[in-house]
Amino acid sequence: MKQIIGSILVYAVVIGLTSCRQPATENKAQAEAAKWEKLGPGGGGATFIPTFAYETPDHFMVRCDMTGSYLTRNGGFSYDQINFSNGASSYAYDPNDPNTIYIGATALHRSTDGGKTWEQIFPLKKDVSKEIFQGDHGGYSIETTDTTLYNRKNGHVGFVRLDARKPDALYFSMGADFFYSDDRGKTLKKEQLPQRIDFIYAPADKDSNSILVFTSDAVHTFNTTTHTFEHKDLPKEMAPAFSFTGGATTKGDETLLYALHHDPKEEIQEEFGHTEVWTSVDLGGHWTRLTNPELTNDNVGIKPSYSMIACAENDAEKTYLVSNRYEEKKAGNKMIYWYGAMKTADAGKHWEWVWKGGGGSGQYGVKDGIGVTNLKDAWAEKAFGGEYIRLMDVGVYPKDGNVAVVTDWYRTMKTTDGGKTWNEIYSASQPDGTFISRGLDVTNAYGVHFDPFDSSHIAISYTDIGYHHSYNGGKSWIRSTEGVPTEWINTCYWMVFDPQVKDKVWSVWSGLHDFPRGKMTRNPAWKSHGKGGVCVSLDGGKTWKPTNEGMGFDSPSTCIVMDPNTPAGQRTLYVSVYGKGVYKSIDDGKTWTLKNKGIGENTCAFELTLAGNGNLYLTVSPTPMHKGGKTGREFYSGDVYRSTDGAETWTRLKVNDGPLFPNGMDYDREHPNRIYLAGWSDLDLADLVGGAVARSTGGNELIKIPGGIFMSEDAGETWTSIFDKTQYVYDVTVDADHPGRLYCNTFNQAAYRSDDYGKTWKKIKGYDFHWGQRAIVDPHHPGQIYLTTYGSSVLHGTPETE
Repeated sequence: MKQIIGSILVYAVVIGLTSCRQPATENKAQAEAAKWEKLGPGGGGATFIPTFAYETPDHFMVRCDMTGSYLTRNGGFSYDQINFSNGASSYAYDPNDPNTIYIGATALHRSTDGGKTWEQIFPLKKDVSKEIFQGDHGGYSIETTDTTLYNRKNGHVGFVRLDARKPDALYFSMGADFFYSDDRGKTLKKEQLPQRIDFIYAPADKDSNSILVFTSDAVHTFNTTTHTFEHKDLPKEMAPAFSFTGGATTKGDETLLYALHHDPKEEIQEEFGHTEVWTSVDLGGHWTRLTNPELTNDNVGIKPSYSMIACAENDAEKTYLVSNRYEEKKAGNKMIYWYGAMKTADAGKHWEWVWKGGGGSGQYGVKDGIGVTNLKDAWAEKAFGGEYIRLMDVGVYPKDGNVAVVTDWYRTMKTTDGGKTWNEIYSASQPDGTFISRGLDVTNAYGVHFDPFDSSHIAISYTDIGYHHSYNGGKSWIRSTEGVPTEWINTCYWMVFDPQVKDKVWSVWSGLHDFPRGKMTRNPAWKSHGKGGVCVSLDGGKTWKPTNEGMGFDSPSTCIVMDPNTPAGQRTLYVSVYGKGVYKSIDDGKTWTLKNKGIGENTCAFELTLAGNGNLYLTVSPTPMHKGGKTGREFYSGDVYRSTDGAETWTRLKVNDGPLFPNGMDYDREHPNRIYLAGWSDLDLADLVGGAVARSTGGNELIKIPGGIFMSEDAGETWTSIFDKTQYVYDVTVDADHPGRLYCNTFNQAAYRSDDYGKTWKKIKGYDFHWGQRAIVDPHHPGQIYLTTYGSSVLHGTPETE
């Protein structure tokens, strides 16, 4: 679809906005080299493991589930982003040195300058023999030499702990492996425990030489002198336990430990169960279940579901407990559902709500509850308040339990008064009702779109948060989804401005996000949940109206292109519908007709590209066959099609022998028969059909797929690979302002540029986000581009190369 910006939007902008372009001077371009500006409203996705420094509550880190890590040194006013492939799995600040921070990821990394620079300390770079990106999300792994203790099977560093009593001590886990060092990681030793390690705690008692290591069924006490373990099983009625936390009381005379346990007699679905809270005051020797009426929800008789508990490490009487389901009975035995956080200030004797929202049916996207009343929020409360919004995580400042951070599906919030009030720390509201990101952007951006009548008006099409636009060139943003059906509103995949009719815009929507990722179609019933369609706006995207006659309400739409050679008011438009195929309108989008002649059984139509010579191209994504409406290991390959008669008929283009996963396409403006195709590389079968299905039908297997970029100079009759076939390239972009220049963005933690029609490629400097999507040429600032990402919004800058 990005190339639609090339084929349609940039075409329109070049014609209509030439006078609006402001040439960048050479000195300015040099000054901005390798500097990328983050664009968007901030937030938009879930964040996790908020972790404070010991020295000050103004320093903390959070991660998103889309691979980014975010570090603030001013209490959440602004953030620096730190990118490691696969993202972080743990953080740790050194209690003995405020400038030393650890990030556990696929490897263990350390900074000794407060997070400005990072060093990989395990395994050492010299011990890494191979780096691998593989699978539908370009999952990152490493192979090492025999000289290291690293075990690739464990995948990532699970928990990191420093010890205030021993400045040179370092402890961390990988799966069931416990690593320890007495010299800051220069030399390491390893012990294997029976189960995966969930938590490591260093007691505050200076006379103690123990480290507590928690697994789901036991507490393992590690003697730091003898390097031996003592093991004690948790009480049978408490195991398996999860979400351990611990700390010393304010006076330092007692250690408090907490853990959660789902009642096995009740239904457990992933992180939803009927939960008990357990505590220990003797370093895990004995445990007691807390039975406070407010904690157990005695009034209803249904145990709440708790997902996370965290205390202040040096103020452990103050503890926060995250609830993802707390039921209340109303008149007529009607049940309503709350979510949020409870807090104790007296080591669990009493609990009170400090964050409480919901009170409705508990359904996603249904506004039948109330928002959080003690929250000063940015844009997300207006957008989603009153819905069920699951609280995800909580982190507490070690020295003061009144300071904490909570996170949910869309935002990150902080309290400094023990939960009496909360403030957003992800997006700054402006006097005009717009919002500016604080640098904590956590969502998937599909495209950047440009108003042909107003160079300062640009828009971003997003997953989960819909459509946002800016009237000041991207400085601040406002969400605009009024009129979009609730069932569609999750994701705006693409949009197109009419280049001749001011304020007319078409957009495509879907209630299902993240196409074309394989996880979205594993369930044979996925189409029954697939709502979506086309909307039109006559006020520049401020309000919308569905325009989907002939298409139906159940058309998750992923791309729209407009033929600029058709008359205004009677535009011809094409839309790709995931699971249905291609629809065409010849009356400005009022009515639609399915145009699938020549397209095979796989109708997961993802992206359309209209070339300057009128050729229309379509990419179709691989998907499970679901024969007879049942799961199985059979799947359809992806395909590429061409139409030369306005989608009346389609011809399948043979790119290769065997499976294919095509994504985006673009064409050369001077030679429109020269086309480029971006593709995904090898997949596991489990990526498409799901791990359980793969295992139950013969086992998982690697599906060999040529990724990278292919070029055709004869409109798709023959193809040549012009980029590394092992790369996961989401899209390829032709820069019409610079003949021969191409860009691509990848799920390999890099974006690339070519200046010789794809013969050679160089990495773009200063960009290292793992999951990249598109490069979009900035029509108003020649030489600059936008990079859209799967999880970090949009970056804007000058694409200088390494």
